[in-house]
Amino acid sequence: MKSRTHNATWAVAFCALMAALGAAAMAAGGLIPVATYCSPMIASVLLLPVMSEAGDGWAWMTWAVTALLALLLSVDREAAFLYLFVGCYPILRPYLDAVKAAPLRFFLKLLYFTAALGILYALLVWVFQLGALLEDFNGFGFWSSLAFFAALVTVMMIYDTALARLHLYWLVKLRPRLRLPKQ
Repeated sequence: MKSRTHNATWAVAFCALMAALGAAAMAAGGLIPVATYCSPMIASVLLLPVMSEAGDGWAWMTWAVTALLALLLSVDREAAFLYLFVGCYPILRPYLDAVKAAPLRFFLKLLYFTAALGILYALLVWVFQLGALLEDFNGFGFWSSLAFFAALVTVMMIYDTALARLHLYWLVKLRPRLRLPKQ
């Protein structure tokens, strides 16, 4: 019983630390204009160690806490909502990677990113009516906005590949150096 309590306590502390680091990354992203798209990706990379060390359930909780903190504390609302919609992707990724057929796997990932980003920007523009974002999209024009959206989906697909490498880097290089307790 003692080891189970110890493991739960350790998991809570580890997840709280990762959620705090994620919220700090999201808050720091509001200070640098170009970090609107970088900070949610950096914050979601912090879910990889949580998944490896504590499991998917703890990773979902860490994502939810980080998203809530980002929505409450972050200056950049677009980045906070971007984390809310696509920040959970590192948790979903193993399930999508379990699909055997490579074309279907690619299509599902592309569908996820396209749907998540499409719903996100539709909500931001038409429901929440973020003024600066609305002005940006009106200033771009239709084709430029469509090209921006396609570029953002492409970046997310590249991010998918980076996640695989970062997870491997965590398991092979970083985790052994930190001497974390075995779960």
